[in-house]
Parts: sequence; structure tokens; C-alpha cells
Amino acid sequence: MSSTTLSIKGMHCEGCAENVERALRNVPGVATVSIDIDHNLAVIEGGGVATNLLNAVRDAGYVAEIIPDEPENSSIV
Repeated sequence: MSSTTLSIKGMHCEGCAENVERALRNVPGVATVSIDIDHNLAVIEGGGVATNLLNAVRDAGYVAEIIPDEPENSSIV
């Protein structure tokens, strides 16, 4: 199952986190959503299309950007 991590701007309280989580859960293909309010992150598991995830957060009144996955081997050769 694929995973997407979003950085969320404007998420300041538990109510904000619930709004973001609800918006993301409504995106087709999303299986689970985990919100980390302390670090302003949302981790989405499933096949949700990135554009749809970003739009859902925007429509809920927040700003999101995708945090790219780190390569498995990030050492410099």
C-alpha cells in the first residue's frame, strides 16, 4: 500500500486536525489517515491521488504540500 506524507500549514488545534482528517478520509482511494498535530503532518495510506489530497486539504481551509519520500539509500557514493 502506498503512503503519502503532507505538511499542513494552518493546523493549530485538535479541531483543525479533525477537519483535515475528515477531508482526507473523503478522498477516493484513501485507506487511513494519521494526523501529527505537533509536527503539522498528515500521513495518508492508500491510493489517493496526490492532487486530490492537496485539493481536499485546501477546500478544508488549510495549505498542504507533499513531503517527498527519502530514497532508500541516501548515502553519497
